[in-house]
Amino acid sequence: MTISHMIRRALAPVSAAARRFGRDERASMSVEAVLVAPMLFWAFLATYAYFDVYRVKNLALKANYAVSDLLSRELNTIDMDYITGARNLYRYLTRADDTSWIRVTVVHCSLNCAVSPDATDEDRELSVDWSRGTDDQPAISDENLMIYYDDIIPMIASGERVIIVETTMDYQPVFAPELTGIGDQTFRDVVMTRPRFAPQLCFDGIGCGAS
Repeated sequence: MTISHMIRRALAPVSAAARRFGRDERASMSVEAVLVAPMLFWAFLATYAYFDVYRVKNLALKANYAVSDLLSRELNTIDMDYITGARNLYRYLTRADDTSWIRVTVVHCSLNCAVSPDATDEDRELSVDWSRGTDDQPAISDENLMIYYDDIIPMIASGERVIIVETTMDYQPVFAPELTGIGDQTFRDVVMTRPRFAPQLCFDGIGCGAS
C-alpha cells in the first residue's frame, strides 16, 4: 500500500462528513437569527448614521449659500444687526444650536491683480475692506487673510470685491461613536461670492470708496 493510498483512506471519513454537511438542508432559525441579527442591526445603525451626517453637512453648506446669495444681492449698507439676523437665518435653516456662528468678510486685491484670464495669483496681495463675526468671533486681518485664505480665494481684478461667508455648526451623531465610528464634528464652510448689483457690500461706519 502506497503512502498516497494510506492518506486517502485516512481522510475518507473527513471527506464523507464534509459532503454530508454540504448536502444537509436542515437548519435552526434561532441559531441563524443569533448569528445574523447583530450584523443586520449594525448595518442599519451605520447606514442611518452615515446618511444623517452627509445630510446635515449638505444642509449646512446650502444654508451658507443662502446667506451668501442674500448678501451678494444687497444694495444698502449693512450693520451688525444685519449680520446677526443672517446668523439667525442660518440657525433656522440648519436647526443648529447656539454654538454656531458666521463671519462676513469683504476683500479686494491691492497688488498684482488679475488683468487677464491667463494671469496668476502667485505675487498678488489681498486686503480686507471689513470683517465682522458673530458670537465674539474675531475679524480677519490682512495678515491672516494672506496666510489662511489666499489659496482658496479666486482671481480678483482690480476694483472688484469678493464676499467671504464663513459658517460653523456642531454636529452630534445620532448613535454612539463606538457603534458607527462617527463622532462629534464641527462643520465649517467657506463660500465666496461677488456682489451682483453693486460694486461692493458696504458696512455701516466704514468707507466704501473704490481701491
